[in-house]
Amino acid sequence: MTTLPTEELLKRKIEVLGAIWLSTDKYEVELARLGLCPPVSEPEWLIEDWLPIGHKGEDTAPEGSFKTIWGCWQSVCIASGNDIFGHKVRQGNVLIVDEETPETSLESHLHRFSQALGSKVYKELPITVLSMTGFRFGRKVELDKLKKTIDKIQPVFVRLDSLLSMLPGGRQRIAENDSNIGETIRDDLNEILDASPSSLTLLAAHSKKPVSEFTIEELKVADMQSLVRGHGSIVGEGCDTGYILKKLSEYPEPTRFTIITKARRQAIPVSRKIVYVEIEEETYGKGWARLKEVSADVIPPSTYAKAIFKLFADGKPHSGQELTKTYALYTKGQISIGVGELLTRRVILNTRKPQVYHLNPKRESECNGDYLCGLKSSNRGSL
Repeated sequence: MTTLPTEELLKRKIEVLGAIWLSTDKYEVELARLGLCPPVSEPEWLIEDWLPIGHKGEDTAPEGSFKTIWGCWQSVCIASGNDIFGHKVRQGNVLIVDEETPETSLESHLHRFSQALGSKVYKELPITVLSMTGFRFGRKVELDKLKKTIDKIQPVFVRLDSLLSMLPGGRQRIAENDSNIGETIRDDLNEILDASPSSLTLLAAHSKKPVSEFTIEELKVADMQSLVRGHGSIVGEGCDTGYILKKLSEYPEPTRFTIITKARRQAIPVSRKIVYVEIEEETYGKGWARLKEVSADVIPPSTYAKAIFKLFADGKPHSGQELTKTYALYTKGQISIGVGELLTRRVILNTRKPQVYHLNPKRESECNGDYLCGLKSSNRGSL
């Protein structure tokens, strides 16, 4: 390769950096030849470090696990420009397409959240709701109608609830286990994103029934495709970033759930932690309501932790081998989850010998009081 003199090289670099006339490919090749790095654009966020612009998001949970609640809270915060758990949002128009929730219930959630943020009703905010309008994936006529609305309002957030209720029937029927379902969802969502380039879609998808029995630790390591109901391509083709919701408790106890973020196409900083959420409201089912992030300390003990804790009621130390024999119906992974939780909460310690555990003599002062009460109660425990 011919080496240019220093002065000539500098001039050439200046020419290249200002070469607007060059095509993108030629520009990047020329930058590389001169030892310059092409500019790398930073990701754009709808919710800072959490929901990336241009992505097809997908949240999943069993029925009744607050997917609709979570979608409504995001909608109201994005429309009003309010931070979500300390994360800045890009304020803009919101479109909610809901084929599952009764319109009165959906609007009630939106009204109550709007009141908590200073509006009398949600209609004071730039939120458009299409409830039970018949949108179905794979139907061009329905997609074109939706795109006309999108062209008009240019939303930054498009919430679709839910996948199961948006599958077409009749002659164009697509079942959730069809092998081409992922491509159909992907193509329709891409058209929605093309119609509003600075937006993100978030599709609610039901998870498989056994998922309700998973612990938080099990959900943390599980692959998104193994959780969502239906063919694996629903996630493989239709999901760029995944969000798993897990119900922890509900009225008359404080209503709480967790959000576990699954990064798939790019790094998502929030995926490094589990977000614990509590619903705060004026009165149960009435008045203003809002979601707030809470500490993991308020989370009740898991079923595995409660079961293993019973063994330590005799006050004696117990080895890992003994735990495995005593809880033979549990897998090693489930025992590990229970033991790990008790260690993290400082209920038990293993300071004497490796793989030998004993009660923490200072647990009453070092552990959360509610958590200790939960271990001793007869309730089954959280999952």
